[in-house]
Amino acid sequence: MQPLTQIDREAWRFINSVAIVTVSVEGVVNAMSAEWCAPISLKPPLIGVFVGEERFTRGLIERATTFGVSLIAEDQAWIGRACGRHSGKEVDKIEAFRIPVEPAQWIDAPLIVGAAAQFECRVRDRRVYGSHMLVVGEPLRAVGNPDKRALAYSRGRFYTLGEEAV
Repeated sequence: MQPLTQIDREAWRFINSVAIVTVSVEGVVNAMSAEWCAPISLKPPLIGVFVGEERFTRGLIERATTFGVSLIAEDQAWIGRACGRHSGKEVDKIEAFRIPVEPAQWIDAPLIVGAAAQFECRVRDRRVYGSHMLVVGEPLRAVGNPDKRALAYSRGRFYTLGEEAV
């Protein structure tokens, strides 16, 4: 049996949080929407972010020693759209779309103001898997906002989380 080379869009029903990955290298700052971002270890705490080969962020994160992850809140879908639909190669997204950012404490990249959670990460590892590079980050600082719920994303659309399933 041969492995699949392409997955049918109708089968791709994963539900993910919406992370804005921020990176700063040699004065160039970029913010990228990352659907594929998740915790990969609790002990030690590690976060994995997948960055596609065609993304402007890819060249930056290949050289970065740190990066930020902001899990955007339900009222911030517009940030996810702005950072996902536009390339940092063509526009400074933070400036052009007036994305509210604040300085991080331990890394050079800014973080998204009002996010459901923010992580300041040191790069621990990078590996290429097919079309994407997995960047593993070790959080140096992690802050959650108890008043905000994270936005969900599936099949090209943003969703708010509803009632708990029992």
